[in-house]
This record gives sequence, C-alpha cells and structure tokens, in this order.
Amino acid sequence: MNQPAEINTYWNKRGRTYGAESRLAGHYHRLQESFLIDVLKLSGVPYRRILEIGCGFGRMTKVLADAFPDSAITALDLSEDQLANARTYCWDCDNVTLARHDLYSDQPFPGGRFDLAIAVEVFLHHPNGAVRAFINRIAESVDDVVNIDWCEDWQAPISDHVWMHNYRLLYREAGLTSVSFAFPEKVDGKQQRLFVAGHSLPEALHRLERLIQHYNPHAPEPAWQSAVQTPRATVPENWDLALRTSATKLLSLVPDGATFILADDGQWPGAAFPGRRVLPFLERDGHWWGPPENDEAALRELERLRAQGAAYFVYAWPSFWWMEHYARFDQHLRQNFPCLLQNEQLIVYQLTCSVPRADFLAGEQ
Repeated sequence: MNQPAEINTYWNKRGRTYGAESRLAGHYHRLQESFLIDVLKLSGVPYRRILEIGCGFGRMTKVLADAFPDSAITALDLSEDQLANARTYCWDCDNVTLARHDLYSDQPFPGGRFDLAIAVEVFLHHPNGAVRAFINRIAESVDDVVNIDWCEDWQAPISDHVWMHNYRLLYREAGLTSVSFAFPEKVDGKQQRLFVAGHSLPEALHRLERLIQHYNPHAPEPAWQSAVQTPRATVPENWDLALRTSATKLLSLVPDGATFILADDGQWPGAAFPGRRVLPFLERDGHWWGPPENDEAALRELERLRAQGAAYFVYAWPSFWWMEHYARFDQHLRQNFPCLLQNEQLIVYQLTCSVPRADFLAGEQ
C-alpha cells in the first residue's frame, strides 16, 4: 500500500468505524496527552495559532483546546466521518476550527501561518518519501512542528499501513533543528517519542531534552533515529599511535593549502600537518587560548576564524566533552555543515558547504 490513493482509501474507510468511545479511557493515551502538554508549556513559547494534522475524532484537539484556551486551533483530517465525530466531541471548544484536508494534495493549509503544527501518530502511516514532502511543506507554514510516533524497531512484523521513519534526519533535511523526548513508559513493549522541530528552538527545549535523557537513561534514541551519531570519548591506549593515525586521516581529508580549526584542548602539540594551516580553538596570536566561556563565545570565534579562511572544523577526542557542554554550538555545527568523518578519535565538519548533504549526514564510523 504505497500509492496516495490507496492510503487515502484505507483511512477514509477506517474513519467510518474509528470512534471516540473505545479510545478515551486508556492509561497510555492520558500519559501521551499530559506528556505533550507538559513539553509544550515547559518550552516557554506562547503558541497562539496551532495546527493539528490528522485530528481524528478530536481526542488531542480537545486536550489542546483546554490547555491553550487563548489559542486558535485549526484541526484537520482527511475523513469526513472523523470530522463529524470531532464536531460532536469538541462541541464546547470555542477556539477550535475543524476542516477537511488531504496531505497529498497541493492545497495550502487553511488558516495561513501557524506558530505550531502537531501530528500525533500520523506520519508513521505514510511512506518515507511522502513524510519528507509533508514536513517540507509544513515547514513553509509553521514555526515549530511536533510529532509523536513509534521510534524503534518492532519485534513483531509491521503491518502494511505502518512505516518507521528517521525523524531526526527528515527534519534536518528540511533545514530544521530538532529535539526528542522518550515517553517514560512503553506500550505493548514498544517505545514512542515526542519530536519538536523548528527553525530556531528555544534553549529551554534543549535543556529539557538533556534533563530527560539524564533521568531516563534506559530509553536511548535508536542509532537509526539520529542524523549524526555522537561518539563517546575514549582515551587511546597508545596515545602517540592514535595521534599519528588521526593526523594521517586528517591529511587525507583536508587538502594541501587549506586551513582548519582544531579543538583539542591543547593536547596535540606534537601533531604534524604539513602544508595545512592549523587554527587552535580558541585562538589568540596563533596559540591555544583555552575553551570558550560559553556557546555565544564559541559561535563568535567560529565565525571569526571562518572569515580568516578556515574551511574545516575538527573535534579531537580530548574535546569531545564540548558536544554536551556547548550543546548549542554543537547543534549549530550539526545543523549547518556536513560531517565528513566521525569515529572514536575525530569529528570533521566542512565549513565551506553551508547546506547539509544527505550522503554526509551519517559520517564515517
């Protein structure tokens, strides 16, 4: 079932029998609803115009209307039967407008521009190419996007109307920054995640992502869900050999005559890079000046050195702790520059290519 017409036929048919009565009492749905609202409110963003995609009979629509009574909510669905159910279920929600919309059409979303678009268990019912197109189109009309979907391999066979997607990668390809939050409980042994993506996410969401990951370490993001994997720093058993190996690899990546930035915490004084200009990070008069004070200082220094001709940025293993400590700076690198190499000793970004290329997103393991 891969064609839009087939998919729409399936959901129009299912919409005639998928009612509210059997779907409201579940513990997991109450958890899903409270988790979504908590994340949105902790973001600190005043979402005034909200677009819900695939509202069904209005389960989440009503939750959003109650949680954000001063916001205008436009809820869309393909099925006229489901929209009729939603009108009944949300009869007392004065801030809700319901409308039919086909995601596979080229029609604009009714209502113009929105602060936030929400899709709960919608994207997983469409193939990868379609979801990529949906996200690209949604990103043109909204500031932030939230989706809740399954996010790990299932042990049982997946039905023919379910697809598993790498949302990190899809959002990155659309030019969006994303964070994700694993639900504190599984359902039927399967994990769901809440993804938030936007052109510029508030720092509160990045902090919340790190906090939840810290207190929920048993729900790591699956490897295939990450656009770029972050390796953990390991101290080489043979430091000199690792240094020589890394230097050789860098010489093969950075062309003769090029300039690259090296973040190594001043630990690679003996590294030899003939024919290349090396700028330590931070740099003063050609010497290493210590780590940045904060993300803003790191970003300013990056742009200053790029203006001086730096074409590559290199993390060496002594500075891998930066990726967590300077999370916004690291996010900037990941979002804006292709990763040419990634292993236990090095991460290399190309600074002369500002548009990420899909073939570089996974890096080299």
